Amino acid sequence: MGIELKAIGDLKGYSFVIPYLQRGYKWTEPNINVLLEDLKQFISENNEKKMYCLQPVAVVKKGDKYSIIDGQQRLTTLYLIYKYLIAENHPLTEATELFHYEYERDNNNERKNFLRDVIEKNDKNIDFFFMSQAYHKIKDWFKGNEELKNDFKKLCEAPKNEKSIQVIWYPVETEKEHEIFRNINSGKIQLTNCDLIKALLLKRNNGIKNPEQIATQFQEMEQQFAEDRFWYMLKKTDVDPFKGQSRMDVLFNLICDIKQEDYRNEPRSAFFELSKDTDVLSKWKQARDKFQRIKDLFDDPYSFHYIGFLVYCGDEFSAIFKKHEGKNKKDFIGELKKDIKGHFEKHKTKTLKEYSYLDTKEALRRVLIMHNIETILQRYKNLHDKLELRFTYEYFPFELLYKQDWDIEHIASQTDNKLKTNDDRKEWLEAISADFPKNYNNHRCDELKEKLSNENNNNDETTKEFDTLFDDLVKEIEGDELLEEKKHGIGNLVMLDRSTNRSFKNSLFPQKRRIVLIASGLRSEQEQYKETKSAYVPICTQQVYTKSYNKDSDVKLNCWGNKDYDAYLQDIQEKLSDYFSVDEENS
Repeated sequence: MGIELKAIGDLKGYSFVIPYLQRGYKWTEPNINVLLEDLKQFISENNEKKMYCLQPVAVVKKGDKYSIIDGQQRLTTLYLIYKYLIAENHPLTEATELFHYEYERDNNNERKNFLRDVIEKNDKNIDFFFMSQAYHKIKDWFKGNEELKNDFKKLCEAPKNEKSIQVIWYPVETEKEHEIFRNINSGKIQLTNCDLIKALLLKRNNGIKNPEQIATQFQEMEQQFAEDRFWYMLKKTDVDPFKGQSRMDVLFNLICDIKQEDYRNEPRSAFFELSKDTDVLSKWKQARDKFQRIKDLFDDPYSFHYIGFLVYCGDEFSAIFKKHEGKNKKDFIGELKKDIKGHFEKHKTKTLKEYSYLDTKEALRRVLIMHNIETILQRYKNLHDKLELRFTYEYFPFELLYKQDWDIEHIASQTDNKLKTNDDRKEWLEAISADFPKNYNNHRCDELKEKLSNENNNNDETTKEFDTLFDDLVKEIEGDELLEEKKHGIGNLVMLDRSTNRSFKNSLFPQKRRIVLIASGLRSEQEQYKETKSAYVPICTQQVYTKSYNKDSDVKLNCWGNKDYDAYLQDIQEKLSDYFSVDEENS
């Protein structure tokens, strides 16, 4: 027999043995109070929820008895609750007790008899002490809840098909008893929702003729969910599933229609639903079918990117998936794009021209992410049409949106950011010497170096002179300075990982380009950039710094000018034309 649910009422007549290896009963007032309050709330709930489920009870069958590996604390507390309810001032008998208890370490059944008898406060041994403490806590609790006695008694006696207390029944083979006991007590065994469902599927009496095949399929599906690229198409999170559960819960929640809130309250909700179903095989077929459909969505570049973006924006995958039902691919992609457009329409800015650095970083990030996505999809379409590449395409790595920190970075140097300290100024001059050696050896740089060599040149007058020299030198080097209204516009912004962005410091455009190329692995490291770390640099950010948008023959490589801005903005507008009105953009 495999893992299943058992009602406490169905355990009446069972005989349990507490082995030598088990520690004694140790539940204290807080543990007992939580259980009593939970059961009280469960009784008062007027809904279709028919089960209050306790943690697993792991047992080894030995003849007509069950040796308890894990679950003694819960079962003993329920025994004490039931004892109070039916025999407060009288001894229990074998016929009236909830189930039978024995202890291997008892020579004369003293613990067994202590539980059955009238329990007074007793500290003869540590077990008696905690059992008597627990019993009197239960007694005190019911003094303020007299009307609940009959409801609690009924709940303890209720079978599985009624509103009842149930446990996850986890039978263990005799030869694995000691291994399982060690693992449970060292915290190595955690029966997750996924583990329980797998055990339910592989039971020999569930009508499945080839459990080995199911086990193989289950493993293959687990491996697919373990792939970050697949997982982050489905889930917006920087951590793995709730309370250490499995990523495959997304699939089981889907077939059992488990809402996110219900899952957070009880991560094993899907297992409880499946355990009620007499035809588990049909549920497995549903799971396999839905998994294949999810895999098809993952394998298609359009659905992968659009779903991943919507999930990033906060949409639930389950709601997106339902839209897929009954639709062909073209219609489904159309629905996804409508939803994406809806997210952009929620932003107060209507046109891409109006987006600026002053908008929220999240609003800007969404525009720039979608620009990267549509760029990737256009490249895929071109390669697919011309080279007939059916299975290989570039992915936008949604997982890195959660694993890397991201900044929105100005492309052109912000000349209004005056270099206030000598260290900043020296660093800036070093950059000039590397990027513009011809400009570096002129009278302006000589004046700047001379002023920096004098440590006393920190007064207001000197700073003003330096600022003037600095501005003149920037104009001479960059030439095509951005118009004021463009400095914070979307055509002067890119998305960049924080580490690379921080390494820019006060760099001008050529040095920024060099850092980006090194970070993205497109250029080998150089000694002066040894602190630049490898990172994912989005494709559009790479194209900005390689000047791919400006198609003019006289393109200037040393700066990001007005023509570059216009060309980059035009590409954003073209790529995102399905989400922003073309007429508005060009008005």
